[in-house]
Amino acid sequence: MSKIAKYGFVLSFVWIGFLLAISFMEAWVKFRAVSLDLPTGLDVGVHVFGALNMVERIFSVLLLIYVFIYYTDKVVVFTGLVIFTFIVAQSGYLLPELNENAKLIILGMQPEKNSVHHLYVLMEVVKLFALLILGFRQVRIFKQE
Repeated sequence: MSKIAKYGFVLSFVWIGFLLAISFMEAWVKFRAVSLDLPTGLDVGVHVFGALNMVERIFSVLLLIYVFIYYTDKVVVFTGLVIFTFIVAQSGYLLPELNENAKLIILGMQPEKNSVHHLYVLMEVVKLFALLILGFRQVRIFKQE
């Protein structure tokens, strides 16, 4: 394994930092601000989560390439695939759906009830655990070499 490749776990932990800061802190804190109305909060959220998703797309492609080139460990490969699959699902279906719902609310309309937001949150939690498993497994492999 090349010298740079040995430190691949750094990507996992940087990604965890992004995920915790945005999905688990920024979104929750933002909507607790009394002076922030819902349409403005949703508009900011659309932009913030769009930026996070772009970063996650880049990270997931790097992760996928990295995992398949440098790892044969089944846990690393499986968690890498789970994370990549979640990013594809979030990018291709969930975020566009959530953005549409946000736009309707911003325009003063009420979107139909659906479980997209709950599914997105569930995927964020599972993705966080998968990244933790991946990162710690990579560290363990790093220490063995």
